[in-house]
Amino acid sequence: MKGLKVIVLVSVFLLPFLGNGRAEEKALTLAQAIELALQKNPTLKAADYSVEASKAKIGGARSGLLPRIDLYEGFTRTNNPMLAVGSKLNQEAFSSIDFVLSKLNNPSPINNFNTQFIFTQPIFDQGKTWVGIRQAKIGSQATQEERMRVKQELIFEVIKSYSQAIRAREDLTLAQKTETMAAAHVKLAEDLFQTGQTVKSDVLSAQVRLSEIKEMVIQARNGVKITHASLNKVMGMDQNEGFEIQGDLACTREEGDLNALIAEALEKRPDLLAMNNYVKNGREGVRMAKTNYLPNFHLMAQYDFNDRNEAWGSEGESWTVGGIFQFNFFDGLSSAYKVKESNAVLRQLTSQQEELMSSIELEVREAFHRREEADERMKVVNGAMAQAEESLRIVEDRYKVGLSRMIEVLDNEVALTKTKRNHLYALCDLKVACAQLDLARGVIIPPPERERGKLDTEEEVGSEPVQTTDN
Repeated sequence: MKGLKVIVLVSVFLLPFLGNGRAEEKALTLAQAIELALQKNPTLKAADYSVEASKAKIGGARSGLLPRIDLYEGFTRTNNPMLAVGSKLNQEAFSSIDFVLSKLNNPSPINNFNTQFIFTQPIFDQGKTWVGIRQAKIGSQATQEERMRVKQELIFEVIKSYSQAIRAREDLTLAQKTETMAAAHVKLAEDLFQTGQTVKSDVLSAQVRLSEIKEMVIQARNGVKITHASLNKVMGMDQNEGFEIQGDLACTREEGDLNALIAEALEKRPDLLAMNNYVKNGREGVRMAKTNYLPNFHLMAQYDFNDRNEAWGSEGESWTVGGIFQFNFFDGLSSAYKVKESNAVLRQLTSQQEELMSSIELEVREAFHRREEADERMKVVNGAMAQAEESLRIVEDRYKVGLSRMIEVLDNEVALTKTKRNHLYALCDLKVACAQLDLARGVIIPPPERERGKLDTEEEVGSEPVQTTDN
């Protein structure tokens, strides 16, 4: 009796947790899928780090305008006459006895610890720093445009994967309904065979068709699992995570003239904007090469400590200030070849820019015609689906009264299933084609904030498996 009470108490305690498993299953909308991808996808994170690195390069380029301060500590031991005398002078240890010629010519070994503080301030470094700053800024802008393109491509991939997940879900539903219909045909054939109104072959044909449909259900169920794993990958989630996919394949189609869409793409595509910046940087590269023809001037200051016995010691101290001007008259034509090289790189970038513009135009044309194709397919399939449903209804009624054969019923069932699948695939293709055209135009963006809904915490989202339990 005591054991029974314990079981009851444990059951009461666990019941709320066990009962809420299915009720708390989290739905995943398209907007939430996009939001998760923007937060977790590693490709976009890599692009973010590229932007961060490009901004750091700007700071690195600007450092050429600032002074440089170095600390140096060195040790020497020598009996070289000139160095030995110099070390004693720097240590302020030179005395009259050191003027003896024998000591000057053959000095005893001497130790010297030398500490230097060196200050250098560029005044004009041939203009390299200013050109480098412009290159870093232009390069950073190009990297940000590339990051935007990565973001657009990621959003498209989410839309595509999400649409394919919906298609797989509906494909499974269609297969299960077809299985129910095929089972009904088997039952109908068996009933008519029992009353002597049909032959055994009709029953066998219906059973074969039912087996084929069961195979279709298995494939459709696996299709759901695969598309969900694919969506999880795009979102940057564990591929074992489960969501209840919600939504449909409705597509908001924007009308537009093809030439206008091409012009829009050439104006807005982030990858083309990035390429435009690379061409600008190519021009700056030519300027950078030409800076070798300009002079270089900087100021310097140095403070020295020298000691015979201790590092960082200061037996002797001295300072030096000065300016250094440098101008090259001949460098073996190295500068001329660098200018020639940078001009060739600029022409290469210009050619790549032209190729990208041509590719963008082709992408827009292809996406535009794919969307038109999917739209036309939808119109055709809608009519065919209604016709197939009516045809199957007529043949089923005729078979019940012995005016048709089972083979006709099965043929019409196959035709209806095929038509419904064609309709489903056309819907998905139209959804993806609309997104593909937006991507080609360079205008694909996440859904508005109001459409996203409240995104649950990471522990809650995806905590329950997708409803794909094997039958």
